[in-house]
Amino acid sequence: MGIAPSHSLLEKDLVFVLSDLPNVYQLRIYSLAAKVSLGFQASLAAATMPKIRSIVVDYAAEPPDREHQIFFDFLSLPSVERALFVGKGTYRWASYAKSEQRPQAALKELRIDLRHSQPSVRGTDLAWVISYSPSSLEILHLYDMVLDSTMSKFLTTVAPQLVSFHVSSSRHSDLGALADWLQPMTRLKELVIRNDIPSADCFRAATDLPRVMSALPSSIRHLGFAVDSQLALRVTRSQIKTWNQRTGECLKVLTLVLLANGTFGEDWKQVPEVSRLRLFHFTDDDISFAFASPMVPSNNFPRLVDPSTRGIVINDQEQGKQEKALSRNPLRALRRLIKGR
Repeated sequence: MGIAPSHSLLEKDLVFVLSDLPNVYQLRIYSLAAKVSLGFQASLAAATMPKIRSIVVDYAAEPPDREHQIFFDFLSLPSVERALFVGKGTYRWASYAKSEQRPQAALKELRIDLRHSQPSVRGTDLAWVISYSPSSLEILHLYDMVLDSTMSKFLTTVAPQLVSFHVSSSRHSDLGALADWLQPMTRLKELVIRNDIPSADCFRAATDLPRVMSALPSSIRHLGFAVDSQLALRVTRSQIKTWNQRTGECLKVLTLVLLANGTFGEDWKQVPEVSRLRLFHFTDDDISFAFASPMVPSNNFPRLVDPSTRGIVINDQEQGKQEKALSRNPLRALRRLIKGR
């Protein structure tokens, strides 16, 4: 659902659309308008809503709704389990920490992408967002945002229940405590560090990976990040081998994005330390699939079945055959994702 640049979405439009979609699972709102009518904002709280499980609010430009009332109104729906906010202008979020109107959604998944907005959301703001059911959160993605000192308290609080954690920041110092955050994440199955995002100078594998790998729990199944040199590649392989020896496990899936010119080299054609290896170069046509993760229920990590095998090396030949078959049948792939298999 979008808002045209020269129009506002009216209350009657929203009510009309949603009343005809009683079984809608996910609602996406894309806003390009200069302003949003008050009737539209009020209707989100007043209208009879279907049992929406997933809500996405995406501001393609400067948000017309500075306090993001649209996003927070949807969090008042008890049926919502997954929420994604993408946009700018987050400096008004702190005011909600003092609000008496708390979210009513028991979120299992929360994703925030701030596109380098300043100032950023604080840990206290995120704690408020999940305050209705803080123990239900299992998947947390924090993209392109500043992680201040309040984030450590929030992350260590939710850490024991997390199974998937994606993170990125524009400042290298922001992930200085990443190893400390990982220590209590004893159920974690997936860690993705989005240092491939432009200006996300938050993680340098050659120097930062050893401390992270020393804190990575044995429950991990998928690890992903970007590398920018042959030295980083050598450190990566060495650290994974050390992790395997320490935990007695073999890393199931490793996703790497090479940001530098050149190739991975012959040494990466067979990597026995990893069951399944996914290699991408930043110029690959399918680079958007490297860390893509659909908002659907699934116990698989990564949660995306790749539509092609370009740029991907798979050690598990049988898994490779399955993925090629699924790539020719997108509907079958979607069904498999929903079933969590």
